[in-house]
Amino acid sequence: ERKAKEEAEMRARIEMRARETIAEDTRAKVQAELEGDMTKRAEIEGKAQAKAYMAAKEKAESDEDERLRADQARRAREIAEVLRTRVEADDVAPDSAKAGAKRRPKRRGNLLRTALATLVLLLLGGVALLMVLPLRPYTAKVEKSMSAWLNDTVKIDAMVFRPIPTPHLKVQNVTVGQLLEATAQEGRIYLDITTLFGDKLAINAIELDGVKLSPEAVKRLPAWGKPEGKAEAGGIDRITLKNVQLDVKPPLGAFNANLQFGRDGVMRQAALNSTNWSVGLKPVEKGFEFDGTASNMPLPVGAPMVVNGVRLKGTWSGNEILVPEFEADAFEGKVNGTLRITWGSGVRLESDLALAKVNVQQLVGAFTKAIVITGRADGNFTFAAEGPSVEQLFAATRSQGKFRVGDGTISNVDLVAVMQSDSAGQRAGVTKFVELAGELAAADNRVSYRNVNLQGGVLRGNGSVDLGGNGALNGRLSLEIRSQVAQDRGSFVVTGNVQRPSIRRGG
Repeated sequence: ERKAKEEAEMRARIEMRARETIAEDTRAKVQAELEGDMTKRAEIEGKAQAKAYMAAKEKAESDEDERLRADQARRAREIAEVLRTRVEADDVAPDSAKAGAKRRPKRRGNLLRTALATLVLLLLGGVALLMVLPLRPYTAKVEKSMSAWLNDTVKIDAMVFRPIPTPHLKVQNVTVGQLLEATAQEGRIYLDITTLFGDKLAINAIELDGVKLSPEAVKRLPAWGKPEGKAEAGGIDRITLKNVQLDVKPPLGAFNANLQFGRDGVMRQAALNSTNWSVGLKPVEKGFEFDGTASNMPLPVGAPMVVNGVRLKGTWSGNEILVPEFEADAFEGKVNGTLRITWGSGVRLESDLALAKVNVQQLVGAFTKAIVITGRADGNFTFAAEGPSVEQLFAATRSQGKFRVGDGTISNVDLVAVMQSDSAGQRAGVTKFVELAGELAAADNRVSYRNVNLQGGVLRGNGSVDLGGNGALNGRLSLEIRSQVAQDRGSFVVTGNVQRPSIRRGG
């Protein structure tokens, strides 16, 4: 032990003198070049401003290494002194034994206890040394292993060892990519500590908190997830990401992710969850299978709708997401359908929808407050939307289908009064109906209602109405009143706008 200690101290002094000699030679050469060539000096000073942070950081790390190495040598001497004292105490017999007529032989139990005590002290000393040992060389090893696993550059600003609750490496300011496409405020790396001093790391799990992904990072996620080269890099069993924020529009909100991998680098499964949604993914031959749920979740784009109890299953392959069937609770009713999303030069969404017992007042109110329509709606529709990005997905939409609304009312007009008086077509009112059915077609910010049929007590009506993007109305109606005291029939022209419609007889 003394010989090993002396050799370690001798190597430390030799390395220190070598570094000092190299540093002095380097400074002398740089000084000579600076004094001999003023043009080069100006160029170097300009570059030095760009590298000031890195130079200051390296100097601080060098100073910290020197200080920690001195502390390490001091602690090693203290531990060696403690161990030497314990061993000598067991080897030397007490005075009382010397005074006896015959010295007893040493017991095997004493040797065992001494060995165990020595082992415990060595372990404690090793842990203590690891906590104060400069970890910059080992940080570079961890960076290299993670970079090989991700096929991209990984940088760690600081790394320290922590023995509890489970031995791990605590890291701070982790970045991925040359342009810092992905960052994490802090994290923990769980690995076989013995491999930290070997050629190949064995990382069991990585936990990162405060993760931010730029739009470029989102695009590179498939490349980071490729299994090629991951087995040679040592493998990572599990990656846990907390408080993940994607820099995308529309904003998605913070979520957590748990990714599990095999030693061959292939992802086994993934779970993503937020406060109001969760998605589970499992790799298949040509992509992923996923199932998800959502509750009280506003749609990220389009009309400000809130859906509840969404349940869906589908596949994600390349640039396509396909959901054969989904169901959701919306506007106090049920919505079922299919969903297909593709992307490339733009984003396109296609869906077949079936509505059952949907509250029409809430549905219409999500689009406009200029009119109130009540009742419960059933219907079947096809819907398509596309745009250059997700944020502009609903820039161009098309939909068509058939609907039926039962036991409701339409505000802003009283069709019964219109039949009785021409002036009533300019006044506000309410039209009650037992059933309102028809066909809907929407495109280019225009909505057409065709084959509209209204049944409401003594009132019957049918016709067609077009609704412009600015709320303008244009259409024709045929109305009829049938009662025991009066009968009337007529054709009417619809103009004005949704908030103030104008209905006059004629045409």
